[in-house]
Amino acid sequence: MSRPQHGDTFKIVYVFDPASVCSHHVRTTDGQYFEWLFSMLEGTGATFLYRVNLSGRAFYRSERMAPFDHATVDRSNPKAQYWHGIADMLDACDPLAEAVGAARRHGVPIWAWWNWNEWQNVRVKYLDLVDREWYDRPRRYWCTRDGSRFYCGVPDWGSPAVQERLLALAGETLSYGVDGLYLSTRSHSWWACWPTEGWDAHLEPFGFNDSVVEAYRQRHGVDIRYEDYDEDEWLRIKGEQFSTLLAQTGALVHATDRRFIVGIEPDRHSLMVDYERPDVMHPAGPHLHLYKDWERWVAEGSVDGICAEEGCHQKLKIEGGDIKPFQETLPGDFPLYTWTDTSAYHERGGGPFSMINWDRVSVEQMLEQIELARRCGAAGILLHSIEMFTGWDSGGKSIGGYGVLPRIEYFDALRTLHAASES
Repeated sequence: MSRPQHGDTFKIVYVFDPASVCSHHVRTTDGQYFEWLFSMLEGTGATFLYRVNLSGRAFYRSERMAPFDHATVDRSNPKAQYWHGIADMLDACDPLAEAVGAARRHGVPIWAWWNWNEWQNVRVKYLDLVDREWYDRPRRYWCTRDGSRFYCGVPDWGSPAVQERLLALAGETLSYGVDGLYLSTRSHSWWACWPTEGWDAHLEPFGFNDSVVEAYRQRHGVDIRYEDYDEDEWLRIKGEQFSTLLAQTGALVHATDRRFIVGIEPDRHSLMVDYERPDVMHPAGPHLHLYKDWERWVAEGSVDGICAEEGCHQKLKIEGGDIKPFQETLPGDFPLYTWTDTSAYHERGGGPFSMINWDRVSVEQMLEQIELARRCGAAGILLHSIEMFTGWDSGGKSIGGYGVLPRIEYFDALRTLHAASES
């Protein structure tokens, strides 16, 4: 099949995270729900981005990843019980299939959104999100130099077994008939393993897996576990393994005549996107480095776009992720996207991921975010967290800084904007 071509009109992406359903949506999330949501998106010109996993748990009926099921919720804590809403959704339907069906009926493009940097997140007395397949195989994750510790969130991309599973997962979601695949390097795996007191007291660099050690030995005759080594070369080898995975994934996506976009922090070496929230800052961030060779990804045709991702903020921020580092070295016509938060986090005691803890941008601010992305030369904008206040029904109850949900005026604004661009 022919490769997808660039040159699309400016893309507005409606980012949809099913985890939000757990918080305050008072109705059943099933096929009728997705029919309603896509009827709201019809005519907006937006692309729907469906998140398919959270910390090693699937938001669709996967054969290669355990679902977000009722066992993930701590039943002893009354404040955590709203999380059963996600498991209820998966009990009622295959939400990805329902979303794709509704998208087709209403003429809305739909993409699958994968996070392959997060496989474990345990929130004490709330959630136990652990990938069961790799829980028993910790060497599938990046390890420390002495091989004693693993970062349960970053896979060993040089492992054939890891590559096979990730590509199989990508293939599963492509089989639903989505229009493309988005791979994010954002993560909820904020801790190396368990969030135990003092876990970050003696952190060391990660990424000394057998695949990396052997690649360095073959190239330089040095065993980096015991001998001095060149750090830049070590980072490049890890980066080459990541580049190989992107090439494999891109080939899989392109074989079905669809597109593949990767989202990364606009920094040459940082793997995980950093956060402004002090409770989820990545203390391991400086120990999770590799060389990101985005020039290679583009030259080899592995990816059809790159998004400048960023973390969640404690104050409303209009500007999105900075695409300038990519613009400095990539062809001027290569599609670059910016990730923009439409919410800001404020601790109000709502519990992990609760919408009570968030404030939203206004409609006018959202339109300003879109305009700023156009001006900086982006090919499109990803509106993160917008589904939190437009996609759920709070049953007349006011939620945190969001108010009574859903806020359908945002759909109206996008529809008006799209109509103006078409005229």
